Amino acid sequence: MSFTRKKFFAAAVSSAAGLLAMKGFKSKSQADDKGAKRDYKEEWVPSCCNMCGGQCGILVRVVNGKAVKIEPNPHNPNNFSNNSEDFFKNHIAEGGLICPKGNAGIASLYDPDRVKRPMKRTNTDKGKDVDPLWKEISWDEAYNEIASSLKKLRDAGESHKLIWFSEDHSFTHIQGDFCELYGTPNYSNHSNLCDTARKASFLISMGDERPLCDFINSQYILLFGWNPLSAIKWSHLARLIPRAIERGAKLVVVDPYLSGTAAKAQEWVSIRPSTDGAMALAMGHVIIKNNLHDQAFIDEWCVGFEEYKNYVKDKTPKWAEKITSVPAKTIERLAVEFASIKPAVVDVWSGPGQHSNGVYGGWAISLLAALTGQIDKPGTIVIPGNKGNKHIHLHPDSAAEKGLKQPRIDGGKGKFPYFHKSGVYTEYVNRMLDGKGPYKPKIGVIVFQNMVMSLPGSKNAIEALKKLEFLVVVDTHMSETAMMADIVIPGTSYLERYDLNTHWVNWPVLGLRQPVVKPLFGQPAEYEFVCEIGRRIGIKDHDGKDVFLSGRISKKPVEDKTKWYEEFLSGELIEGEPKISLDELKKLPGAVWISQKGTKYEKFREALKPEKLAGTVVENGIIYTTMPDGKKDKRIGFFKNGVPTRGFLTPSGKVQFFAEKHLKMKDASGKPLTPLPEYFPRDWRPDNKYPLYLINWKEASHTHTRSQNNPYLIELKSENLLMINARTAKRLGIDDGERIWVESPYGKVRARARLTEGIHPEVVGLQHGFGHWALGKIAKDRGTSDSDLRPTKSCMMSGQALHKECCVKIYT
Repeated sequence: MSFTRKKFFAAAVSSAAGLLAMKGFKSKSQADDKGAKRDYKEEWVPSCCNMCGGQCGILVRVVNGKAVKIEPNPHNPNNFSNNSEDFFKNHIAEGGLICPKGNAGIASLYDPDRVKRPMKRTNTDKGKDVDPLWKEISWDEAYNEIASSLKKLRDAGESHKLIWFSEDHSFTHIQGDFCELYGTPNYSNHSNLCDTARKASFLISMGDERPLCDFINSQYILLFGWNPLSAIKWSHLARLIPRAIERGAKLVVVDPYLSGTAAKAQEWVSIRPSTDGAMALAMGHVIIKNNLHDQAFIDEWCVGFEEYKNYVKDKTPKWAEKITSVPAKTIERLAVEFASIKPAVVDVWSGPGQHSNGVYGGWAISLLAALTGQIDKPGTIVIPGNKGNKHIHLHPDSAAEKGLKQPRIDGGKGKFPYFHKSGVYTEYVNRMLDGKGPYKPKIGVIVFQNMVMSLPGSKNAIEALKKLEFLVVVDTHMSETAMMADIVIPGTSYLERYDLNTHWVNWPVLGLRQPVVKPLFGQPAEYEFVCEIGRRIGIKDHDGKDVFLSGRISKKPVEDKTKWYEEFLSGELIEGEPKISLDELKKLPGAVWISQKGTKYEKFREALKPEKLAGTVVENGIIYTTMPDGKKDKRIGFFKNGVPTRGFLTPSGKVQFFAEKHLKMKDASGKPLTPLPEYFPRDWRPDNKYPLYLINWKEASHTHTRSQNNPYLIELKSENLLMINARTAKRLGIDDGERIWVESPYGKVRARARLTEGIHPEVVGLQHGFGHWALGKIAKDRGTSDSDLRPTKSCMMSGQALHKECCVKIYT
């Protein structure tokens, strides 16, 4: 299909006027360039984007079965606001937003470099520069070879030796179901490459993995290492923060790099990488010393304050200045401002999190909110309490249960104290390389993940994948990871498939991703691929039911795999909070279910209703739900003065300045955890040989390593220049635009220098995602990959990949 940039922008202009009508399928008559009349069919289809993990709402203009334009879906809160009052009041009048990646999605759909047919490797050698000598095979041959290999492994009692990796926002439930019913504990997905350190930090302090900022109502916004106005994950961020500033809020960004967000802030605080926790502790010192803390909130809803108070007694701004390079006067002023101007919100993301001390640093930052009582109130950090579709867990048969009893190769909960269900990718690589895991995996399946480019240490990822006996990769493009596969299955674009998306806003909202065009090459959607493999293996549950054939609602065989999956989704919707079918969801405005309950604040004060207590157990005053076998499952509250109360979902039911359970815990290296958010330097620090910190970041122009073959996005950002402080560059004799070497103990790469005052003088950095040697003709040999400059290492508490822990030297 031919679809040029000129046609793309022409379609954008011509479709704008009719956007909000969102009428159904219709025929129109339109004059062509010569004045002749022609008929065409047009439809605006609501769906959800997947150009990144934000899952924002989109409207797609489809003309004669071809997608020609993408616009924001004004009915989806993810495109407007994470606050219900703001959304309900203003979204129709103002419309929605969409980022450049979302706007450019059509270019990825119609990319001529997409994988179109199943491909089989004929060259047994594997490596970065090895030609796989691909051979096109039929779908039946691909299915049979994959299914027979998996069945043989399972029949041998080795189902646990299957490892499976996937993206974390696309058809994960059916992949998880397959792994559980097949009998492997080794299902992992993307999150441990992104933000599991942040999840751990807030889990320790507040008991929730992902609190969100109520920016629109805030008067003071303090962000540590987060770039929401450029590394846009949810389109609403690009509206909420500017709106807050327009209403008088002050934005302060603490970051080594002058990011897009820092550039729009009233104040940018340049800091040494990984020292954010020290600055937060010093701010805590100032707040307590000046009696600016909220003692009433602390007395009622926090534990361990006295221990924290004693710990920060000597953590003065002068102490922190030596560590962070931030002037003591700046730290003191910011602490007073944050504690005095209310409502205020503080947050931390992957900038500080992707270092070996990231969890403790994030914990210290989160406690600034507790100190000032700025939690779950308007304009503060809010615990969402989101609900949406319900993942209906199935019961595996006895053969699968044996495999599931085997330990995970990455060590799981038994190794990492704040292990996340997404797993630990780096541990898989390291155990496959050193042979020190509980067993050696034999078969790998990787779905929509370019692990070779995404992990620290690409060379190690390649060598680990080479050790598998059989590797299947499902992807839209022949990525660097796909080049290591034995069979490559063509994947679908998000514009060709279904998904349910529980949106990241502060009240329950669920959006539908649905096919806007048919799969271009007749390929099955990924969930259909999984379903077919399950059928060919003959996977059954413990009752002997063919789970990938039997409908989730009808309980009858459903041969058509698309209809089977539609019923799968309907089951999750009906069992979840929406209580509607898939067809009913499609008919809602914008195909979005929105709870009318809206954003609720101070949910921790709510008494639990009697129906919530049914089937629960109480242990040490904490209330838990139970699993089918009667064992305790999730914390839902605690007894406060004899009243069952939601509280915070921590072991104490309160915000934790002091985590008592840490006294009995160790990290993955065997080091005892500390019960306080102590500051300690990260493991790898600059020295005389490698004197500079190397960091990376993301921007709105690209998503990870997957969008560099998109022609429209490459026009926005064609390569990732290495940012160097102008004074540092002058000292080293490096000119702007010069090609230089960047070297660490693990490798060296070429990069183009960009001199700027907008980066800390001890730091160099670049945008993550470039440096491909595969993926497509546009992406290949463009920019720099810094992956091989780092070891394949993760945080010993959370399993977070340490993308930003690196020291280098640079030279011409």
